[in-house]
Amino acid sequence: MSKNILVTGIEGFIGSNFALQAKKKNYNIVGLTWEKPNWKVVDYEINLFEITKDLELEAVVHFGAIASTRFINKQMLYGFNVEAVQVIANFCALKNTPLIFTSSAAIYGNAGNYLSPYAKSKVQGELILKNTPKLKFASLRLFNTYGFNEIHKQDMKSLISDMIISSLQNKEILIWKLDNLQAGLQSRDFINVLDVNEIILKLVIEARYTNEALDLGTGKSYKFIDLANFIALINPEIEIKLADPPIEYDRSSYQRYTRADMSWLDAFDIRIAPLDPYKIIPGLINQYKDFLEFENTFKLR
Repeated sequence: MSKNILVTGIEGFIGSNFALQAKKKNYNIVGLTWEKPNWKVVDYEINLFEITKDLELEAVVHFGAIASTRFINKQMLYGFNVEAVQVIANFCALKNTPLIFTSSAAIYGNAGNYLSPYAKSKVQGELILKNTPKLKFASLRLFNTYGFNEIHKQDMKSLISDMIISSLQNKEILIWKLDNLQAGLQSRDFINVLDVNEIILKLVIEARYTNEALDLGTGKSYKFIDLANFIALINPEIEIKLADPPIEYDRSSYQRYTRADMSWLDAFDIRIAPLDPYKIIPGLINQYKDFLEFENTFKLR
Protein backbone atom coordinates (compact mmCIF):
# COMPACT_ATOMS: atom_id res chain seq x y z
CA MET A 1 0.00 0.00 0.00
CA SER A 2 1.30 3.45 -0.96
CA LYS A 3 1.75 6.03 1.79
CA ASN A 4 1.62 8.97 -0.62
CA ILE A 5 -1.33 11.38 -0.67
CA LEU A 6 -1.59 14.22 -3.16
CA VAL A 7 -3.17 17.29 -1.54
CA THR A 8 -4.33 20.29 -3.55
CA GLY A 9 -4.66 23.59 -1.73
CA ILE A 10 -2.02 22.45 0.74
CA GLU A 11 -1.15 26.04 1.66
CA GLY A 12 -4.73 26.79 2.66
CA PHE A 13 -6.30 26.55 6.09
CA ILE A 14 -7.77 23.05 5.86
CA GLY A 15 -5.09 21.66 3.54
CA SER A 16 -2.20 22.72 5.76
CA ASN A 17 -3.89 21.24 8.83
CA PHE A 18 -4.60 18.02 6.92
CA ALA A 19 -0.94 17.70 5.95
CA LEU A 20 0.09 17.92 9.62
CA GLN A 21 -2.44 15.32 10.72
CA ALA A 22 -1.63 12.95 7.85
CA LYS A 23 2.10 13.10 8.58
CA LYS A 24 1.39 11.98 12.15
CA LYS A 25 -0.03 8.82 10.58
CA ASN A 26 3.16 8.39 8.55
CA TYR A 27 1.78 9.55 5.22
CA ASN A 28 3.99 11.34 2.75
CA ILE A 29 2.18 14.44 1.55
CA VAL A 30 2.71 15.82 -1.94
CA GLY A 31 1.29 19.31 -2.37
CA LEU A 32 -0.16 20.78 -5.55
CA THR A 33 -0.25 24.57 -5.45
CA TRP A 34 -1.05 27.37 -7.88
CA GLU A 35 1.13 30.47 -7.56
CA LYS A 36 0.46 32.21 -10.87
CA PRO A 37 -1.68 35.39 -10.94
CA ASN A 38 -3.96 34.12 -13.72
CA TRP A 39 -5.69 30.81 -14.28
CA LYS A 40 -4.70 28.50 -17.15
CA VAL A 41 -6.14 25.02 -17.06
CA VAL A 42 -3.38 23.63 -19.32
CA ASP A 43 -0.66 24.82 -16.95
CA TYR A 44 -2.53 23.32 -14.01
CA GLU A 45 -2.71 19.94 -15.73
CA ILE A 46 0.97 20.02 -16.72
CA ASN A 47 1.97 20.85 -13.15
CA LEU A 48 -0.19 18.00 -11.81
CA PHE A 49 1.47 15.37 -14.00
CA GLU A 50 4.96 16.74 -13.40
CA ILE A 51 4.82 16.57 -9.60
CA THR A 52 3.27 13.09 -9.60
CA LYS A 53 5.60 11.57 -12.20
CA ASP A 54 6.67 8.04 -11.17
CA LEU A 55 4.76 8.43 -7.91
CA GLU A 56 2.27 5.86 -6.62
CA LEU A 57 -0.61 7.52 -4.79
CA GLU A 58 -2.97 6.04 -2.24
CA ALA A 59 -5.40 8.92 -2.69
CA VAL A 60 -5.89 12.49 -3.87
CA VAL A 61 -7.54 14.98 -1.50
CA HIS A 62 -8.78 18.00 -3.40
CA PHE A 63 -9.07 21.04 -1.11
CA GLY A 64 -7.93 23.56 -3.72
CA ALA A 65 -10.65 26.09 -4.53
CA ILE A 66 -11.74 29.68 -4.21
CA ALA A 67 -13.76 29.24 -1.04
CA SER A 68 -15.62 32.52 -0.77
CA THR A 69 -19.32 33.14 -1.29
CA ARG A 70 -18.41 36.80 -1.97
CA PHE A 71 -15.92 36.18 -4.80
CA ILE A 72 -17.19 38.03 -7.88
CA ASN A 73 -14.67 37.12 -10.62
CA LYS A 74 -16.76 34.38 -12.23
CA GLN A 75 -14.11 33.43 -14.80
CA MET A 76 -11.48 32.83 -12.11
CA LEU A 77 -14.04 31.06 -9.92
CA TYR A 78 -14.99 28.73 -12.77
CA GLY A 79 -11.34 27.95 -13.47
CA PHE A 80 -10.31 27.03 -9.95
CA ASN A 81 -13.60 25.45 -8.85
CA VAL A 82 -14.74 23.67 -12.00
CA GLU A 83 -12.00 23.22 -14.59
CA ALA A 84 -9.49 22.15 -11.95
CA VAL A 85 -11.95 19.54 -10.66
CA GLN A 86 -12.26 18.09 -14.16
CA VAL A 87 -8.47 17.85 -14.44
CA ILE A 88 -8.20 16.15 -11.04
CA ALA A 89 -11.08 13.76 -11.79
CA ASN A 90 -9.60 12.74 -15.15
CA PHE A 91 -6.19 12.24 -13.54
CA CYS A 92 -7.60 10.02 -10.77
CA ALA A 93 -9.64 7.93 -13.23
CA LEU A 94 -6.61 7.48 -15.46
CA LYS A 95 -4.34 6.50 -12.56
CA ASN A 96 -7.03 4.44 -10.76
CA THR A 97 -6.48 6.63 -7.72
CA PRO A 98 -9.42 7.37 -5.39
CA LEU A 99 -10.40 10.98 -4.81
CA ILE A 100 -11.71 12.87 -1.79
CA PHE A 101 -13.39 16.05 -3.04
CA THR A 102 -14.33 18.82 -0.61
CA SER A 103 -17.60 20.39 -1.65
CA SER A 104 -19.63 22.77 0.50
CA ALA A 105 -22.86 23.11 2.46
CA ALA A 106 -23.41 26.22 0.32
CA ILE A 107 -24.85 23.90 -2.36
CA TYR A 108 -28.05 23.67 -0.27
CA GLY A 109 -28.68 27.37 -0.84
CA ASN A 110 -31.14 29.25 1.35
CA ALA A 111 -34.84 28.80 2.04
CA GLY A 112 -35.59 29.96 -1.50
CA ASN A 113 -33.04 27.54 -2.97
CA TYR A 114 -31.00 30.44 -4.34
CA LEU A 115 -27.35 29.50 -4.94
CA SER A 116 -24.36 31.83 -4.91
CA PRO A 117 -21.86 31.61 -7.80
CA TYR A 118 -19.54 29.76 -5.39
CA ALA A 119 -22.25 27.23 -4.55
CA LYS A 120 -23.03 26.72 -8.24
CA SER A 121 -19.36 25.99 -8.91
CA LYS A 122 -19.40 23.30 -6.20
CA VAL A 123 -22.55 21.74 -7.70
CA GLN A 124 -20.73 21.60 -11.04
CA GLY A 125 -17.76 19.99 -9.35
CA GLU A 126 -19.95 17.26 -7.85
CA LEU A 127 -21.54 16.58 -11.24
CA ILE A 128 -18.11 16.24 -12.84
CA LEU A 129 -17.21 13.48 -10.42
CA LYS A 130 -20.45 11.61 -11.05
CA ASN A 131 -19.92 11.82 -14.81
CA THR A 132 -16.27 10.72 -14.85
CA PRO A 133 -16.13 7.02 -15.81
CA LYS A 134 -14.15 4.62 -13.59
CA LEU A 135 -13.61 7.24 -10.89
CA LYS A 136 -13.71 6.18 -7.22
CA PHE A 137 -14.57 9.16 -5.02
CA ALA A 138 -16.24 10.60 -1.95
CA SER A 139 -17.61 14.13 -2.12
CA LEU A 140 -17.78 15.82 1.29
CA ARG A 141 -20.02 18.85 1.74
CA LEU A 142 -18.13 20.78 4.39
CA PHE A 143 -20.14 22.87 6.80
CA ASN A 144 -18.56 25.93 8.45
CA THR A 145 -15.06 24.73 9.30
CA TYR A 146 -13.14 26.61 11.97
CA GLY A 147 -9.83 26.40 13.81
CA PHE A 148 -6.45 28.04 14.20
CA ASN A 149 -4.42 29.49 11.29
CA GLU A 150 -7.21 31.55 9.71
CA ILE A 151 -5.89 34.98 10.56
CA HIS A 152 -4.87 35.91 6.99
CA LYS A 153 -7.97 34.50 5.25
CA GLN A 154 -9.71 37.91 5.12
CA ASP A 155 -13.40 37.43 4.21
CA MET A 156 -12.96 33.66 3.90
CA LYS A 157 -12.44 33.15 7.64
CA SER A 158 -14.90 30.97 9.49
CA LEU A 159 -17.40 32.90 11.59
CA ILE A 160 -15.92 31.63 14.87
CA SER A 161 -12.36 32.65 13.99
CA ASP A 162 -13.62 35.95 12.59
CA MET A 163 -15.45 36.72 15.84
CA ILE A 164 -12.37 35.85 17.91
CA ILE A 165 -9.92 37.82 15.78
CA SER A 166 -12.22 40.86 15.63
CA SER A 167 -12.71 40.73 19.39
CA LEU A 168 -8.95 40.75 19.93
CA GLN A 169 -8.07 43.37 17.32
CA ASN A 170 -11.07 45.71 17.50
CA LYS A 171 -12.75 44.87 20.83
CA GLU A 172 -15.96 44.21 18.94
CA ILE A 173 -17.92 41.45 17.23
CA LEU A 174 -20.06 42.29 14.21
CA ILE A 175 -23.19 40.32 13.36
CA TRP A 176 -24.97 40.98 10.10
CA LYS A 177 -28.47 42.43 10.20
CA LEU A 178 -30.94 40.67 7.93
CA ASP A 179 -34.51 41.50 7.05
CA ASN A 180 -37.19 39.45 8.81
CA LEU A 181 -34.70 37.81 11.16
CA GLN A 182 -34.24 38.70 14.80
CA ALA A 183 -30.72 39.94 15.45
CA GLY A 184 -28.15 37.20 15.82
CA LEU A 185 -30.50 34.27 15.33
CA GLN A 186 -28.65 33.07 12.26
CA SER A 187 -27.57 29.53 13.04
CA ARG A 188 -24.90 27.31 11.48
CA ASP A 189 -23.30 23.92 11.90
CA PHE A 190 -19.67 24.53 12.89
CA ILE A 191 -17.11 21.73 12.66
CA ASN A 192 -13.52 21.94 13.84
CA VAL A 193 -10.83 21.44 11.20
CA LEU A 194 -9.30 18.61 13.27
CA ASP A 195 -12.58 16.66 13.04
CA VAL A 196 -12.84 17.30 9.30
CA ASN A 197 -9.39 15.92 8.65
CA GLU A 198 -9.74 13.00 11.05
CA ILE A 199 -12.81 11.83 9.14
CA ILE A 200 -11.11 12.32 5.77
CA LEU A 201 -8.13 10.27 6.94
CA LYS A 202 -10.45 7.49 8.16
CA LEU A 203 -12.05 7.36 4.71
CA VAL A 204 -8.63 7.15 3.06
CA ILE A 205 -7.24 4.53 5.47
CA GLU A 206 -10.35 2.35 5.19
CA ALA A 207 -10.77 3.01 1.44
CA ARG A 208 -14.38 4.14 1.86
CA TYR A 209 -15.41 5.60 -1.48
CA THR A 210 -19.15 5.49 -2.10
CA ASN A 211 -19.28 7.68 -5.23
CA GLU A 212 -21.79 10.00 -3.60
CA ALA A 213 -22.00 13.30 -1.74
CA LEU A 214 -21.99 13.28 2.07
CA ASP A 215 -22.50 16.04 4.64
CA LEU A 216 -19.53 16.81 6.88
CA GLY A 217 -20.46 18.78 9.96
CA THR A 218 -21.38 17.98 13.57
CA GLY A 219 -25.12 17.49 13.18
CA LYS A 220 -25.72 20.47 15.48
CA SER A 221 -26.49 24.11 14.79
CA TYR A 222 -25.23 27.09 16.82
CA LYS A 223 -26.78 30.58 16.93
CA PHE A 224 -24.44 33.46 16.13
CA ILE A 225 -25.59 35.56 19.06
CA ASP A 226 -24.91 32.70 21.50
CA LEU A 227 -21.36 32.32 20.22
CA ALA A 228 -20.78 36.09 20.39
CA ASN A 229 -22.12 36.28 23.93
CA PHE A 230 -19.88 33.38 24.98
CA ILE A 231 -16.77 35.14 23.64
CA ALA A 232 -17.89 38.37 25.36
CA LEU A 233 -18.16 36.53 28.67
CA ILE A 234 -14.46 35.67 28.39
CA ASN A 235 -13.59 39.29 27.59
CA PRO A 236 -16.20 41.75 28.96
CA GLU A 237 -14.54 44.64 27.09
CA ILE A 238 -15.98 43.33 23.84
CA GLU A 239 -18.98 45.09 22.29
CA ILE A 240 -21.39 43.12 20.10
CA LYS A 241 -22.66 45.25 17.22
CA LEU A 242 -25.13 44.74 14.39
CA ALA A 243 -23.95 45.67 10.91
CA ASP A 244 -25.29 45.62 7.37
CA PRO A 245 -23.69 43.10 4.98
CA PRO A 246 -21.21 44.60 2.49
CA ILE A 247 -22.86 46.42 -0.40
CA GLU A 248 -21.48 43.94 -2.95
CA TYR A 249 -22.83 40.93 -1.04
CA ASP A 250 -25.87 39.22 -2.58
CA ARG A 251 -28.22 38.75 0.36
CA SER A 252 -30.44 36.41 -1.65
CA SER A 253 -27.84 33.63 -1.27
CA TYR A 254 -27.44 34.00 2.50
CA GLN A 255 -27.99 30.83 4.54
CA ARG A 256 -29.81 31.58 7.78
CA TYR A 257 -29.71 28.03 9.12
CA THR A 258 -27.57 24.96 8.42
CA ARG A 259 -27.22 21.57 10.09
CA ALA A 260 -25.45 18.56 8.61
CA ASP A 261 -26.98 15.11 8.31
CA MET A 262 -24.25 12.94 9.82
CA SER A 263 -26.20 9.67 10.00
CA TRP A 264 -23.82 8.17 7.43
CA LEU A 265 -21.07 7.91 10.08
CA ASP A 266 -22.93 5.03 11.73
CA ALA A 267 -23.33 3.27 8.39
CA PHE A 268 -19.58 3.60 7.87
CA ASP A 269 -18.93 2.52 11.48
CA ILE A 270 -16.92 5.71 12.06
CA ARG A 271 -16.89 6.64 15.74
CA ILE A 272 -16.02 10.26 16.44
CA ALA A 273 -17.26 12.70 19.06
CA PRO A 274 -17.15 16.12 17.36
CA LEU A 275 -15.35 18.86 19.24
CA ASP A 276 -17.74 21.27 20.98
CA PRO A 277 -17.12 24.88 19.88
CA TYR A 278 -17.79 26.12 23.41
CA LYS A 279 -14.96 23.93 24.70
CA ILE A 280 -12.60 24.91 21.86
CA ILE A 281 -13.18 28.69 21.77
CA PRO A 282 -11.26 29.58 24.99
CA GLY A 283 -8.14 27.80 23.70
CA LEU A 284 -8.54 29.39 20.26
CA ILE A 285 -8.73 32.83 21.85
CA ASN A 286 -5.41 32.20 23.58
CA GLN A 287 -3.82 30.88 20.38
CA TYR A 288 -4.90 33.90 18.33
CA LYS A 289 -3.96 36.28 21.15
CA ASP A 290 -0.44 34.85 21.35
CA PHE A 291 -0.09 34.98 17.57
CA LEU A 292 -1.24 38.61 17.32
CA GLU A 293 1.08 39.66 20.15
CA PHE A 294 3.99 37.92 18.45
CA GLU A 295 3.12 39.48 15.09
CA ASN A 296 2.90 42.97 16.61
CA THR A 297 6.22 42.50 18.42
CA PHE A 298 7.86 41.36 15.21
CA LYS A 299 6.54 44.40 13.31
CA LEU A 300 7.95 46.77 15.92
CA ARG A 301 11.49 45.40 15.53
